[in-house]
Amino acid sequence: MILHMHRAGHGTYTRQKNHGVSFRVIAKWLRLAGVDHLHAGTAVGNMWADGVTENPALGATEVWEFYNFTADAHPMHVHEVMFEVVDRQPITFTEDMGLVTNVALAGTARPPEPTESGFKDTVIAYPGEVTRIRARFTNPGQFAWHCHIVSHEDNEMMRPYRIGPVQPGQPVPPPPGPPMKP
Repeated sequence: MILHMHRAGHGTYTRQKNHGVSFRVIAKWLRLAGVDHLHAGTAVGNMWADGVTENPALGATEVWEFYNFTADAHPMHVHEVMFEVVDRQPITFTEDMGLVTNVALAGTARPPEPTESGFKDTVIAYPGEVTRIRARFTNPGQFAWHCHIVSHEDNEMMRPYRIGPVQPGQPVPPPPGPPMKP
């Protein structure tokens, strides 16, 4: 999640293997310009109707990173999983007319707040930070992750994600063609 208020941008990921855990960068930007993932330090966007970009394997444990480029805290909710808050770390970035570039980690990661021990389904993503969570994905299907502020949900600040392969009855990506008009 890369956050910047107004319309919703959404997530994709990069993966690395580290000690048997798949790491995923999820970039969600609730934004003017539309952002959803980082590509070479620049935020890039998708909308709700765009295809699923987060697709953990059934039984996988992954670390997701929520990047918040806004001045506000956002309660991020991931459906169908309970997760642990791993840590938070400051970020630096450049923003010019809604375009976020030069995204980089800054400073040292700090542990979760004392009240964040145990399993959660919602975490606060603080301004100017990346918030990391660790989740195990055990129930196949298609679900959503989103900012839990109702007006943000109403303005499409959410993304679908799928655990495991496509199953009967799940939405499929739209066919290639011109972009949908807002």
